[in-house]
Amino acid sequence: MENTNFIVTFLNWLLSFDKKALILGASAIGAGFAMIAGIGPGIGQGYAAGKGAEATSVNPKGSKHSTMIMLLGAGIAETSGILSLVIALILLFGNPLIKQDGDGLIIAVSAISAGIAMIAGIGPGIGQGYAAGKGCEAASINPDGSRPSTLVMLLGSAVAQTSGIFSLVIALILMYANPLVTGHQATIVVAASTLGAGIAMIAGIGPGVGQGYAAGKGTEATGRRPKYQSNIIKTMILGQAVAQTTGIYALVISLVLMFANPLVKLL
Repeated sequence: MENTNFIVTFLNWLLSFDKKALILGASAIGAGFAMIAGIGPGIGQGYAAGKGAEATSVNPKGSKHSTMIMLLGAGIAETSGILSLVIALILLFGNPLIKQDGDGLIIAVSAISAGIAMIAGIGPGIGQGYAAGKGCEAASINPDGSRPSTLVMLLGSAVAQTSGIFSLVIALILMYANPLVTGHQATIVVAASTLGAGIAMIAGIGPGVGQGYAAGKGTEATGRRPKYQSNIIKTMILGQAVAQTTGIYALVISLVLMFANPLVKLL
C-alpha cells in the first residue's frame, strides 16, 4: 500500500509541472541516455587501434595498409555513436514532442524511452571494432589475402549494425509517431508501456557484440585461407542471422507495446 502511495505521489508531483517544462526536462534526460551508446564505439575503436599497432610490429612493411584497414573499420564502428548523437540532437534542437498534442506525461516518457532505446548501440560498436581489429591482424599475417578479408570485415560489420538500426527505428517512432500518446485513459499503463518499448531495445547489445565477433572471426579466417572466402561468408552470415534472433524478439515486443498492447484492453 505504501509503494502504491509513493507511485501516486510521484505521478502527481510530475503532473504538477507545466506540460512543456515536463517534456523539455524529459528530453534532456533522453538525450543523456542516448549518448550512453558511445561506450560501444569507444571500446571497439580502442581494440581496433591496439590490433593496428600490433599488426605494424608483426609486418612493418605493411603498416600503411594495416592502418588504412584500422581507420576504415573504426569509422564503421563509429556508426552507433553517430546515430545516438543524431537522436540526442533532435531531442535538444528539433524536438517534435514539444508541439505534440496528448498526455504530457506520456509524451515526456516517449522522450526518455527514445534515448534509452539507443543504448543498444553499445553492442554494434564493440562488435564492429572487434571485426576491424581482426582485419588489421589478418592483413599483417597474410598481406595477399587482405583484400578478401577486408571485404568480409565490411560485410560482417554491416550486418552487425542491424540492432542499432532497429533501435533507431523505435526511437524515431517514439518521437514522431507514438500511437500511445493520444486516445487512452489509463495513463500509468500507457506511460509504462512507452517506457517498456524503449527498455526492450537494450537487448540489441547482445546481438551487436555477437555478430561483430562472427564478423571478426570470418575476417580472420579469410585472411588465412582467402580461397575459401565464399564458404566463410555463407557460414558467417548464417551465424549472424541466428545471433540476431533476440534482437528481433525485442523489436517485436517493443512494437506490440506501442501498436497492439493487450494490457491497455484489460483495464
